[in-house]
Amino acid sequence: MGSPMSLRRLRDMKQSRYLPLIAFSALVLLCILLKNSSQPIATTHDVSLLNFQTNPESAELVEVLRRASMADRTIILTIVEEAWTGPGSVLDLFLESFRIGQETKWLLNHLIIVTVGRQAFQYCKSLHPHCFQLTPIGVSKPPTGEQLHKHSRDRHDLLHKVLQLGYNLVFTEVDVMWFRNPIPHFNPQDEVTIPCDLELKYGSNKQDRGLFYVKSNDISVEFFNYLKLVGVLYPNTPFESLCEIATDQEIMEMHGMRIKFLDKAYFGGFCQPLKNNSEVYTMQANCCEKIESKVHDLKLVLDDWNNFTGQSSNNSLGTLSSWRAPDKCIQ
Repeated sequence: MGSPMSLRRLRDMKQSRYLPLIAFSALVLLCILLKNSSQPIATTHDVSLLNFQTNPESAELVEVLRRASMADRTIILTIVEEAWTGPGSVLDLFLESFRIGQETKWLLNHLIIVTVGRQAFQYCKSLHPHCFQLTPIGVSKPPTGEQLHKHSRDRHDLLHKVLQLGYNLVFTEVDVMWFRNPIPHFNPQDEVTIPCDLELKYGSNKQDRGLFYVKSNDISVEFFNYLKLVGVLYPNTPFESLCEIATDQEIMEMHGMRIKFLDKAYFGGFCQPLKNNSEVYTMQANCCEKIESKVHDLKLVLDDWNNFTGQSSNNSLGTLSSWRAPDKCIQ
């Protein structure tokens, strides 16, 4: 997502003496985009579908979206690099969490795994029916530095395409364990639903807990267009979490974006311990750089959940007082 610093900079420039220059630059960019488009003006969904069907890779994305879509055109999407795939990998644990969670197994029918790298794609296809290979070809380990910057923009572009095609999306990081279904808590009237640390001051590193929902409509599509324009004007500014942008009330109101903030007490992470573990919906292995440590601690999380659900009697669950993780992730 676009960095709050660059978003505020663009907003402030609108009120400065450089407004004519910015308007001219935006007009030039718009003309270039229109010139490169061979399709007549139509609705956002119609134009996007026509453009996508002329590209083999894009046509494949359209097909996997159709197969995985819920009745209301909602899909769940995650992105995984090669280093997080393979037997006993983060991807394996991610899928296992859906299988052992409360009423989450059926969600696998609507999960699209986007892979970065050929080997990751092949491994995904051996496990799951809905896989899509993201190009350009990825790397053998999680991206860092400039590579991370480009990876973030590739992810942004992919989410934008999904919205353009008329699909609501639930994005989840692959190191998020799903123990309960959060989708009933999403408001279909709001463009964005997300758990955030609202008590943090603006400019702090607000984390989105590895999960958010975006409704596909003209407002959200145009908002992503705006973020893309910011990326063109400020290509060297790093992307930040969606929470950083969503908590900027002025930017949200400028685009008519409606936001629902979920209670973060139900969406945990290694950075953010939960007070009531018995009501957890998801748990993310954030604040953990080493893959081996992440896998080790996520296995502890799944074991703790299995023990917790195994205590059930008379269709009621016991109490999960605490997680054993993070363990290696904090060493």
